[in-house]
Amino acid sequence: MTSQSETQTSRSRLGLYLPFGALALAVVLHAIYWVVMSGQIKTAAEDWIDDKVEAGYVIDYAAMKVRGYPFRFTIHLSEAEVSAPITDGGWRISMDTTAASAQFYNLEHWIVTLGQNAVLDTRIDGERSQYALTSEKARFSLVTRNGVTSQIGAEVNELSIAALSGPAPLIGSVERFAMNGRMSDTGDFLSGFEVEGARFDDSQLDNPLQSAFGDTIDLIRLDSALTAFDTLSLAGDPLAWARAGGVLNIRQTQLSWGPAALTGSGEVTLDREIRPAGRLSVVVSDPESLISALEEARLVYDEQGAALRLAAMMAPRRDEGIALPFLMQNGGLFLGPARIGDIAALD
Repeated sequence: MTSQSETQTSRSRLGLYLPFGALALAVVLHAIYWVVMSGQIKTAAEDWIDDKVEAGYVIDYAAMKVRGYPFRFTIHLSEAEVSAPITDGGWRISMDTTAASAQFYNLEHWIVTLGQNAVLDTRIDGERSQYALTSEKARFSLVTRNGVTSQIGAEVNELSIAALSGPAPLIGSVERFAMNGRMSDTGDFLSGFEVEGARFDDSQLDNPLQSAFGDTIDLIRLDSALTAFDTLSLAGDPLAWARAGGVLNIRQTQLSWGPAALTGSGEVTLDREIRPAGRLSVVVSDPESLISALEEARLVYDEQGAALRLAAMMAPRRDEGIALPFLMQNGGLFLGPARIGDIAALD
């Protein structure tokens, strides 16, 4: 009896210890996996930087470390500086810190986080310009499939822009910027962006647009689908994209800026001189306020304003307002019968 009792006690103890032993083994295996993968991730990051350097970029940083154990892998770069070749714009950005993180079980989805402070060097009208960028949060999302980027996203909150040298920025601050993009099953590139609270820089106080519409654009939103994306991505030639039948389908757009409360949809492509060309149907909630603001901003003359008012009276009405055509044609911007601006060719 005593021997049988001792055997049963040993089995019960073994049953008690097995779960803890399995947990300890899992912890050890996960630690080994994390250490091995962190080394491989650091090597892959260094190889990626080397590839960019061979392409003409200059990438410097004080230190690279992989952290985040046990639940994620996070690549930290301190005092990072990236300079693009002249063919890609010749800009340079300096950041105090930047990091890229992925969950240990999904290395195809990385979130890149920038530090709160950055300095951007670029050229505007041939003049070297430098801007201080400050944000509360700036992060970018990259999803890959079989080594190819399939989805992108970005979100920046409380962004402020200050000129250190060169011309003052048009926009001095943005409350929120968000964008996303992905490839559809049909090969179209689906994208959208949203800007909230874009405030003009103080240097723009004499800008007639600001005087007529206000110093803050409350909302800009765009939801679109770009066709023939393969042609554009491979050739890098906008005219080749247009010749291939490329079209930007604007499924929904919205603007809320003082007296301008608009929504619309339509299609845009490029003409032979690589200028945007197309037509949108725009719904205006308060046409009289908009036309008065266009006149105050000197975007339309009195005769054009009168023609626009007549067009608004005859335009079809909807629950949200009246529908007017918005045309991009032969280098001009037209709202109804009134030309309100010019369009330059793409570089």
